[in-house]
Amino acid sequence: MNHDPNIGPTQEELNEILQQTPKEEGGTWSAEDLIRYAEEHPVEPIIDGLLNVGETLLLHGTEENFKSFFVLQVAESICTARPLLRGWVVPSKRRVGVVETEMHPAGLGERLGKMFADGGISSEMLFLSQAAIEHWRGLNLRGKFEMLEAWIANHDIEVLIVDTANDFFRGRDNPLDERVVGGFFDRMRKLHLQARILVRHDRKKKEHDGGAHSNELIRGSARWKEDPETILYLKRKDKRTHEVHMEVGKLRYGKKPEPQDLWFDAKCFRLTPLPPVIAVLENGGKSREELVSECQQRFGVGGRKVSDMLDEEGDFIVRGQEGHKKTLEIDPERAKEAPWHPFLGCHSESHPPMYIEGGPHIAGGEAMAVAAPASPPEAAE
Repeated sequence: MNHDPNIGPTQEELNEILQQTPKEEGGTWSAEDLIRYAEEHPVEPIIDGLLNVGETLLLHGTEENFKSFFVLQVAESICTARPLLRGWVVPSKRRVGVVETEMHPAGLGERLGKMFADGGISSEMLFLSQAAIEHWRGLNLRGKFEMLEAWIANHDIEVLIVDTANDFFRGRDNPLDERVVGGFFDRMRKLHLQARILVRHDRKKKEHDGGAHSNELIRGSARWKEDPETILYLKRKDKRTHEVHMEVGKLRYGKKPEPQDLWFDAKCFRLTPLPPVIAVLENGGKSREELVSECQQRFGVGGRKVSDMLDEEGDFIVRGQEGHKKTLEIDPERAKEAPWHPFLGCHSESHPPMYIEGGPHIAGGEAMAVAAPASPPEAAE
């Protein structure tokens, strides 16, 4: 069969396709066939409640919203089987290949060095080299996919992360063209992978964006929001602090979790669902001066904001006095009533242990909305 892909198959070619279908299927499934298939081939989660085998996840937002930080954190969770954001369970390890098109390798290496300052970086996280990316950029869309296919096969990559997808589209390959973007997703699905994670920038703001759904902000063709099974949106609340709003704009299979507020922690270069004052006190008590200083350094939060946060979390914090210094620490009993308690201690971003049964489990849409902030102003994207 060798027809023009822009015209479509003839009736003769359609009959040939049906004849090539296994006899036991006959080209058609009954409802019972589908039920039996679902029982025999249950969904296999990669990130439980967020991404399954065979799916595509799209992460989007404007620049300087910590997308590139977050995809590295996602890569870490997938290749180590550690829970994502202390909640989404990753049942098994998978090898991750990252195509980072925006950062210089020195900058990327520096960022990884801060993420893994205490060691523990997984050998299952691989990156396409700078020389390979420079060669890849010069290819047409077909050539780019052929090169990726070879890289994936040579290194047994199971999950591909592309940050960002912009460099796929050069010359005649227009990301605004429905057919081009549709072909892009078709080819993505044909890569021998278990899942794909793509990063895409949002378009420029418009006057009527106030009430728009976050999916409508994605730059380019409507296929960008129609083809992926999962869409995640990150929005930095205030450029002066590291607080980020995250929402699942689309979850094709399952119940969408509630939006979640996160904070970028400049100490470990990861997002956390814990409020800054709780994150700082998580490993032990601090003097007020130490707390304010650490909140400023790690989360971009000043003294007045820290005071407001302490008032908000006052029921869960014990205040004391050591000499002339005021001290603060988390009250372990009262903290059990706090909305962030399920995330406490089960998965430290700086020293992430394996998932502990009985800890938080955000799956099937059972997410908790937790107030938390994230990321250093000078280390945006």
